[in-house]
Amino acid sequence: MTGQPLQARTLASTLSEILSEQRSVLIRVVLCSLVCCCASGCQGLAQRLKNPYSSLADALEGRDSSALASGRRFSAEERQQIIRCRNAFDRGDYDTAISRCREAAEKLSGSSLGEEALYLLAESYYAQQKFPRAQDHYQELFADYPSTRFVEPVTGRLYDIATRWLQIPQQKPESDIRQVSAQLELPAEPEKPADPTLRYRILPNFHDRSRPVFDTQGRALQALKAIWMNDPTGPLADDALMLTANYYQQRRNYVEADRYYRILREEYPDSQYLEAAFLLGGHALQASYQGPMYDGNDLVAARRLKQQSLYLFPASAQRQQVRKDLGDLEQLEAERLWAMVDYYNRKQSPRAIAIACVKLISAFPESAQADQARQVMLSLDRNELAPLPEIVDFLDSLAPAAAKSGTPGEVPLLRSDDDESTGRVRL
Repeated sequence: MTGQPLQARTLASTLSEILSEQRSVLIRVVLCSLVCCCASGCQGLAQRLKNPYSSLADALEGRDSSALASGRRFSAEERQQIIRCRNAFDRGDYDTAISRCREAAEKLSGSSLGEEALYLLAESYYAQQKFPRAQDHYQELFADYPSTRFVEPVTGRLYDIATRWLQIPQQKPESDIRQVSAQLELPAEPEKPADPTLRYRILPNFHDRSRPVFDTQGRALQALKAIWMNDPTGPLADDALMLTANYYQQRRNYVEADRYYRILREEYPDSQYLEAAFLLGGHALQASYQGPMYDGNDLVAARRLKQQSLYLFPASAQRQQVRKDLGDLEQLEAERLWAMVDYYNRKQSPRAIAIACVKLISAFPESAQADQARQVMLSLDRNELAPLPEIVDFLDSLAPAAAKSGTPGEVPLLRSDDDESTGRVRL
């Protein structure tokens, strides 16, 4: 019995010795690994300290290590290929530049050199005044390289192409980036160009290589959209939006005009065209109203915009005109409500007539239509209005006023004038 515990103790001590040896071996392995890592790190650090401008040297020598290079360095032949593209473009040999840039853009697609080749390809077409092909490649550059480093010159080129095709006079001919001025008064309809291919979009253009074969103005709008979509914070984004909105406004497409004016108001509150976006946006909404039997939301939105313009731009030269427009809008809204009264009158529905009259009198108490609505209400049979006690009470309030004025349905109302000294206006 005593031999068995002795054997067990011997076995336990043997296992303990084996485990301690393995632990020491493991510790030595870990320490060796740490020493190797430190040595390699120190070697890399020493190499960086020896040449701290290695990344700059790589960039200058064409060894692009950016994400566009897909983790590889450009070969000498690839660097030489883009140099040949630059040389051909710089000396004005645009046909050769187009051929070389097209080949380089395809071969080096997805890299920074391919990006430059595609940009030089578009620039070569632009220099030859082949603007449709230039526009195609500029937009291809935005599609293939969303973060392209050529965004500012490309938007300037697209804006110039769009203004040429829309036949808009340039404001600053000495500048490469030209801005359109916000015109507060637009012609009812632009003058029709002499060229029939500009008047009718379906007619092909075979005589002017600087314009597209079809739909020159539509392609111009595409160029403007590419500007504010790809460079929304750039210097020409609000110019492109304003020019697009004015284009639709001049051609009486008020729905599209209102859409672009609204984008300009909401997304570019610091734009130089903000006041024009309020004034012309209100005009577009007012002009899109089709009559008293149609939806009146456009009138409400137009009146709200014009009211906001009075508060936001107290020194505006258009202030008096805005007040006049507000009066016209109130008149249109009153006519629309009176049309509802007339409609229910023809339907011979006294309760509906009374409700429509109350709505009209409450909204526009000083209008001529409100006087007519009061006369209509006083002529209604009270027995028909018994289920509507609120309407009966409103009718009772009209009777003493009508008797006091001496004319049935007329209620004298007062309205204060605008206070020019404070800049506030009763709207």
